[in-house]
Amino acid sequence: MVQWEGTEAGVQASLWQALDEVLDPELDQSIVRLGFVEAVLLEGSCVEVTLRLPTFWCAPNFVFMMAEDIRRALLQVEGVQEVRVRIADHFASEAIEAAIREGRSFEAAFPGETTGSLDELRQWFQRKGYLSRQFALLKALRAAGFSPPEICAMRLADLLKSEGKWWARRADGTLVRIESEEAISRYLKRRQELGLDGRPESPLMLDMDGNPIPLESFEDYLRRSRTTLLNLSANASLCQALLASRKGGAP
Repeated sequence: MVQWEGTEAGVQASLWQALDEVLDPELDQSIVRLGFVEAVLLEGSCVEVTLRLPTFWCAPNFVFMMAEDIRRALLQVEGVQEVRVRIADHFASEAIEAAIREGRSFEAAFPGETTGSLDELRQWFQRKGYLSRQFALLKALRAAGFSPPEICAMRLADLLKSEGKWWARRADGTLVRIESEEAISRYLKRRQELGLDGRPESPLMLDMDGNPIPLESFEDYLRRSRTTLLNLSANASLCQALLASRKGGAP
């Protein structure tokens, strides 16, 4: 029997915190905040997570990625040695659950039925999510009074965090409080995940290929990023509405 440190509530909080880092790959949002996690049960060193997704026919590759990420995230929690993922009311639940439990790949779970790799799909969605996160940061900077020329001239080092708050530095050295802290942290995290230049002197705004965004292209880039964010937000709202309908309640 595992002797957990702290209270049961504290252990549960650690598990939910780890789950909050798991994203729906298509929507780039936490599966916890989307309402996909129906139950988390702890028994000894084993954690069992039950997912309920918006429809019976949710794409199995997306479901597999979420289940795989759940297992990886929870195994990082101290004391967890086994993770079981249950997928409620999904047409491919048995195949996915078995593959995750046995450590098999998506291709092995559905032999002869898959094309391409999940790694390629993950990267495609990461890049798409990067655009939406970047727009959220651009919006926050504009709301703080930064102009397009100022934003294009900013460097990574011009974002500073002090006592849990984020600040942006103008060219004259003055600091401006940025209210949307989540927009900054999400952008920086995805930028790191994509392997983009993380040196302090690198431009704050880079496209997905790591190139600076020139001022003459700023507005077009802003519109494209905004469209991506709106698409993701609309899809997330639809998924939550469908899920609520399955559960017989409101989103």
